[in-house]
Amino acid sequence: MLTRERLGRLATAVCDSGGAPQAPRAPFSPVRVYARDIPALLFFNRWLLLLTAAAFCCGIAGGAALAEFYPQATQALLRAYAAQIERLGGIEGITAGAILRNNLRVLLLSPLLAVFTLGIYPLLVVTLPGILLGMLGAQLDAVTPSAVLVGLLLVLPHGVFEIPAILVGSVLSMRLAWSFLRPVPALSTLENAVWAAANLGKGYVFLVIPLLVVAAWVEANVTAAIARWLISLGAVSAVP
Repeated sequence: MLTRERLGRLATAVCDSGGAPQAPRAPFSPVRVYARDIPALLFFNRWLLLLTAAAFCCGIAGGAALAEFYPQATQALLRAYAAQIERLGGIEGITAGAILRNNLRVLLLSPLLAVFTLGIYPLLVVTLPGILLGMLGAQLDAVTPSAVLVGLLLVLPHGVFEIPAILVGSVLSMRLAWSFLRPVPALSTLENAVWAAANLGKGYVFLVIPLLVVAAWVEANVTAAIARWLISLGAVSAVP
């Protein structure tokens, strides 16, 4: 039976190199979480991080290939994505809150759907943005090579925060799903689930959600300003 004391120990433990809970040397605090817990959690999940990064890169390659061989389908998908941006307020009226709610809805569903899909859904979460980026990059490159630079200006400012958040959130969701398939030997089935959920909560609260908050602010204020500037120059008139 999982006692309250055992539950507290699992919730505040540090992940060792093998994924098992380790008694921390320092009391639980934000400083300890960022200095010890998060780095240890990322190190343990390093292979899953590489897997999700590979899925993202494959998505980019797949999107570029789709744009090459199925240009009409690519145009339709990009128009659907543009319509979603318009629903959030468009370039002129988009807000950080609207962007954050949209991103949180996807990533907060990821742990739940990961359990029912045995970790497949989180991989889709990282692959689909890659496909969109690959499609957009191929479309821009077909117009002019310099248009790729324009695309980077519209993605990188918030992407440097949003993409790591998506990768880490997907990895922690996959780890929760796989806690039943590849449990830590020293823990019971219930303890494995609680341990994975504790790590997921810690990673989301202290890393994923803060990154999404910063990404939403940057996208609404910095990226949108860059987009308006490029539109004024006529640099994005050819974007589908």
